[in-house]
Amino acid sequence: MTSHTTLRVRYPEVDRMGVAYHAHYFVWFEMARTEWMREAGRSYRELEDEDGVAFPVVRAGARYRASARYDERLEVTAKLESIGGSRIRFEYELRRLGEPDRLLATGFTEHATVGRDGRPIRMPDGLYRRLSEKEMAT
Repeated sequence: MTSHTTLRVRYPEVDRMGVAYHAHYFVWFEMARTEWMREAGRSYRELEDEDGVAFPVVRAGARYRASARYDERLEVTAKLESIGGSRIRFEYELRRLGEPDRLLATGFTEHATVGRDGRPIRMPDGLYRRLSEKEMAT
């Protein structure tokens, strides 16, 4: 399953030349990942409050191809790339809306599964099945 999130580059996200600061790409990736989880049937709040599970980022990366600029409309796609007993990996693409062939950036985040105490745990079976099924539905 791939989730698509649209956004507009805001003024506080850019420098004096109107170019988006590179760290904001990770915020945009997170927005898409959050929507992916919601579309998979569970918000992050529900995972933490009801299931006692969190997914902190343990590794992240991005490849920048072209600049995003002030007031442009962008689309971020998030896709679950892999899921294991205690790890999950998402991959992202950032494109300028109206220019589907204009890839601005790609990226990834890897997450550990931790319990309420912040210690690593195996992903609960029900959650693993639900997320795996969503991955297979793509």
